[in-house]
Amino acid sequence: MAKTKAKETISSFRRIMKDLSEGRYKPCYLLMGEEPYYVDKIASHIAAYALTEDEKAFNQMILYGQDVTVMQITDNARRYPVMASRQVIIVKEAQQLKGLDTLSAYLKSMNPACVLILCFMGKSVDKRTEFWKTAQKYCEILESVSLRDYEIPDWITAYLQEKNTSIEPQATRLLADYLGTDLQRIVMELEKLFILIPEGTWAITTDMVERSVGINRDFSPFLMFRHLTDGNFAKVQPILQYFADNEKKYPLIMIVSLLYTQLSRILKFHALRMENPALPVEEIAKIMGGNYYFFRETLQAARFFTFPRTIRAMELLCAYDSLYKSSDRGEAGDGDLLKEMICKMMV
Repeated sequence: MAKTKAKETISSFRRIMKDLSEGRYKPCYLLMGEEPYYVDKIASHIAAYALTEDEKAFNQMILYGQDVTVMQITDNARRYPVMASRQVIIVKEAQQLKGLDTLSAYLKSMNPACVLILCFMGKSVDKRTEFWKTAQKYCEILESVSLRDYEIPDWITAYLQEKNTSIEPQATRLLADYLGTDLQRIVMELEKLFILIPEGTWAITTDMVERSVGINRDFSPFLMFRHLTDGNFAKVQPILQYFADNEKKYPLIMIVSLLYTQLSRILKFHALRMENPALPVEEIAKIMGGNYYFFRETLQAARFFTFPRTIRAMELLCAYDSLYKSSDRGEAGDGDLLKEMICKMMV
């Protein structure tokens, strides 16, 4: 079975949440994968709404994989609810359960009055097992795949659109660059931004993002990269100094990660161009995916970062990432290493 893509994860999540919001519960949910956001969201919704507050005392259990056995789970699942139409059993950290295959017998004859939620955090079920084969037939399954860096801006935009809120492209980029791919962290910051939106506007601006997250637009990694691709070291230098003066806020490892994301897209662009020189830029944009606004930035950056220069820059990233983690870097601080690396990229 091919690896589930991020779009399939989002589609499955929306379908499950729609069913839950309409009161349609399945007897078993298998929630698994690298991205915990969707797993937590579904499990939390069931925990909050499947039972009334009065019913939860006797009919809702939260168990942990390291503390229970499969037999204990099935014994509890087979009992009937007390003065309620259903009972709910949530198994967190289910990846720590031993003898998971023995749960297959219960899945084949589940108690219709029980909603069992198995949460595998940070990993998926071994698809060679008997448990997986049985779960595919009888369980509602969500495999939560982590988004890639370049998918985050579109995810942020889509998340806000569902809440009838727009966001400036620059603000989206700032959030994506600063927050990375942790969806739970991103959602937390977006929820904070709703407080700053003026009544009646429903639009998030770059200024709001700067105030909420603590990003300075004039000294952002995004702006540094833009000046870098313009070959303008005079404008790069004060940003590097700002990073050096604020190492805790802008650690070298974060800057390296952001640069790697940008350079990876440029490298992919060059590879597609070399593979088919006649391919129109518009077609390359479709293949690479993501917002066309950000593709234009990649196109512009590729003029400075030619294929050889991009390869060289990525080699420098790897070298300085290793140096950052090494104890052999002498007295050089993160800021010193960053300045040295960027200078070499511009040669």
